[in-house]
Amino acid sequence: MTAPLPFTGERFTPEVTGAIWYEHWHRYALASAAAAGKRVLDAACGEGYGSMLLARRAAEVIAIDVDARAIAHARLRYGQQANLRYVQGSCVAVPLAQGSIELIVSFETIEHLSEQRAMLAEFRRVLARDGVLIISSPNKPVYSAEGGQVNHFHVRELSRGELATMLDSLFPQQAWYGQRVLAHSLLWAEEPPMVPRATALLALADDRVYAPETPAAAMYFVVVCGGPEAVLPELPALSIFDDTAQSLFADYQRALLAEKRLYWDELDARKIAEQRLQELIVAVNDLASARQREQALDGRIVSLEAQLEHIQQTFKPTQEALEQAQRALSHAEARLTYRESWPGWLRWPLSRARQLWQGIGAS
Repeated sequence: MTAPLPFTGERFTPEVTGAIWYEHWHRYALASAAAAGKRVLDAACGEGYGSMLLARRAAEVIAIDVDARAIAHARLRYGQQANLRYVQGSCVAVPLAQGSIELIVSFETIEHLSEQRAMLAEFRRVLARDGVLIISSPNKPVYSAEGGQVNHFHVRELSRGELATMLDSLFPQQAWYGQRVLAHSLLWAEEPPMVPRATALLALADDRVYAPETPAAAMYFVVVCGGPEAVLPELPALSIFDDTAQSLFADYQRALLAEKRLYWDELDARKIAEQRLQELIVAVNDLASARQREQALDGRIVSLEAQLEHIQQTFKPTQEALEQAQRALSHAEARLTYRESWPGWLRWPLSRARQLWQGIGAS
């Protein structure tokens, strides 16, 4: 299997999903009806997917692109179809003979070139006198201004008036179609009516049902045009395109689910944050209470220390008298101990006599 081209934003690749998938495939699906049995040029074929689709109904499809890598990829991926050729070439110098093509398809090309008039002139040259061009272009006021899209690969985007001015001189016959990816609910009869009914477009705004002329402002213009002798193919007035898998709605559902998950994750995160905040408040309050208790205890300690100092000062004289009494008692105990010893017992009568003698002499 051929590896897909990387999507850079310059050209569409079939592996890309979303609204762009609907836009690009729808245009080729619509053009394939006009290509039936004709010799077709797919100008700026890019990855080559659209050329492959056209070749399933056309007599021959020649697909050109200025990018050699894109052409090589297209040849590998789609080149097995016998009526399909991929050729490297420029839209301002198409490598084909004059009047050799019956239908040119050029989707999302003109905005990528500065030589826009030269491209249209080349298309006119290679088209047969009754040949038809189907060209698409983004509607600048909607695509870039309203849509807010900035495509750095676009050299010059056109308004409807600017595109019409370029086409008028070369392709005076024109049938304009607007294209935009929208979300719709379709309601249809199971049995087709005997007589085709007109299509009814309904919308609801301000609690009022009305029938708008167009579904919305066109994001792109698709123009079927030709010279004075061309017979423009009658394409359907309304074409509704889908991939049968409802992938665009599935993408929306996935995005919605992801958004819901983000919402619930954010809600859970907020709850956790609020819980942590409450825990922090409790901890701060506990800390404040502990500090208050600590401050109260510090004050009590200071008070007790002051009381102790007062008591110590009050009982200081008593302490000194007690210490003197203890010293006197110790001295008396020492004397008593000495007297009770042999030396003291022997010396006590002599000492007593000496004291008495001294008392007589003094008298």
